[in-house]
Amino acid sequence: MSTILADPPPPIDNTWAVPGIAIPATIAAAVAVYFVVRSVRDSVRTPDDFLIANRRIGPVQNAVALASAPLMYSTLFIITGHIALNGYDAAMLLTAFTTSMVLGVLLFASPIRNLGGYSLGDIFAMRAEERSARKAAAVVTLLIYGMFTIISLAAIAFIFNRWFGLDNVAGLGASVLVVGLVTVLYAYMAGMAGVTRLLVFKAILTLTVVLVLTLLVLAEFNLNIFDILDKAEANRKDVPAGYDLLGPGREFGEGQHRLVHLSKLFCVAVGVAAIPFLFMRNFATTSGKDARRSAGWASMIVVGIYMCMALVGFASVAVLGPERIGVIKAHRDISLPKLVDELGGPVMIGVLAPIALLTIVGVYAALLINAVTCVTKDLNVARGRKPGRADELKDIRRNTLRIGIGSVLVGVAMLPVRTHIFIPTSIDLAGTAILPAVVYALFWRRFNTAGLKWIVYGGTALLFFLVIFSNGVTGPEDAIFPGHDIKFVDIEPGLITVPAGFLLGWLGSISSKERDDAAFAEMQVRALTGGLAPGVRKDAARAAAAAAGGPGGQSPNGAGPNGRGPAPGGPDDHGNQTRTPSEAR
Repeated sequence: MSTILADPPPPIDNTWAVPGIAIPATIAAAVAVYFVVRSVRDSVRTPDDFLIANRRIGPVQNAVALASAPLMYSTLFIITGHIALNGYDAAMLLTAFTTSMVLGVLLFASPIRNLGGYSLGDIFAMRAEERSARKAAAVVTLLIYGMFTIISLAAIAFIFNRWFGLDNVAGLGASVLVVGLVTVLYAYMAGMAGVTRLLVFKAILTLTVVLVLTLLVLAEFNLNIFDILDKAEANRKDVPAGYDLLGPGREFGEGQHRLVHLSKLFCVAVGVAAIPFLFMRNFATTSGKDARRSAGWASMIVVGIYMCMALVGFASVAVLGPERIGVIKAHRDISLPKLVDELGGPVMIGVLAPIALLTIVGVYAALLINAVTCVTKDLNVARGRKPGRADELKDIRRNTLRIGIGSVLVGVAMLPVRTHIFIPTSIDLAGTAILPAVVYALFWRRFNTAGLKWIVYGGTALLFFLVIFSNGVTGPEDAIFPGHDIKFVDIEPGLITVPAGFLLGWLGSISSKERDDAAFAEMQVRALTGGLAPGVRKDAARAAAAAAGGPGGQSPNGAGPNGRGPAPGGPDDHGNQTRTPSEAR
């Protein structure tokens, strides 16, 4: 066991796993997901169908899928034990996740959809030189994809150990391989439409289980929440500083430690909001209005689920007591199965096993679609490769298999490595290199190619420099190199690099003479309405007519004014049809 897990914990006495129930339940769930995804396979006939479901995802379906994506193993299963051990300080992390959802509603949802693109590169290319913009988008998107994928696949090994009682090295590696390849199959079958159905299926099952578990907890305490909190406080695990469970300070008590806690909350709030596979779902909705509505509904769903999980976390220590919960960092995910075993018995434990796997499968499938879109729409343009429309869908499917299978094999090979630092680093990277660039692209007239490069490359370099000298690489026992200590950064690096990203974007932009007010005007109008500004549209029509030798309002390659971004109502660089202003509204 200790040679396969990324962060080998001390052994546990697994008395709750019931593989006789968990394995059949997991197979049944996998078959059910197969038929759910297969139900939309025949609708995938074009590249648009595969990558963005031809922008046919309605607000209700997108809301459920968007709410499902951040419901990960860490935010459902691990956080329960975290709250049972650290109380208020751990619960604050859930507020940071919900804050990120609100930021997504306020900043991204409607404007991103109205732009009518496909990938992060489409947003950048509307304000910067296209090849530079596509390269920058590909760098940050694929870095986040790689880190998130490796840690997601590593989590599968934990799940099979905790919920299936498997501790054989070869068995854990084979399990990760099978689950990863099955997920690739789901994504290959039906693209974005299939992944959306998968996420909706996962959300329905997860919500059902969370509600049942919450009702069991409430029934145990006669529907009295105050009794749960009082018993949790009475049963709390004592800490050297003596802080209460229901008050701040148990994990981050005083002085520098409080700044560490603040940095974690800040990075989660701003970083999760900018993770590409989450906010790029807005491109698949039917309109900007529906994207905003679905993001708002998703936020409310997530808030409700996190409130229930916080209650379950406090109930864990109230029911189990201080000795039976996971009392060390590596064991925080054993509190929930122990509580479920106590209240629901082996049947509920067995049923929860496939739910735990679905939390990983749903995230990895969404990550894979995002990576394939990036390779197809950004890397191909940056390399000057533009496959014909008839060949593009075949190219997309090949990319899905290549990226998916390759990622799974890398993930299995990385299992022995301590990669837990990849989660906070990927979140910090999103906040550092994506959030400032998107905000400037949408709202600052002076933003240009130099500003984009300074943000993406300068911010990424600064982040990785600080990560190397942080707690996750050297110092503590769970660091990658625990025998060495060269760290000087105790806080989450994103607390430094996110503001630095905004500063770098400003410095880079003002240091360059490049300025394109017409591109900013187009960006503003398209973000608000989905159409072109009248003056910009007229100039674009004249330029296109001159280039083509005839009338028309669109350049020969289908680009918008100045050759940047897809023109609404016409084909983009790859021949894909974008929406007209009325359709976007």
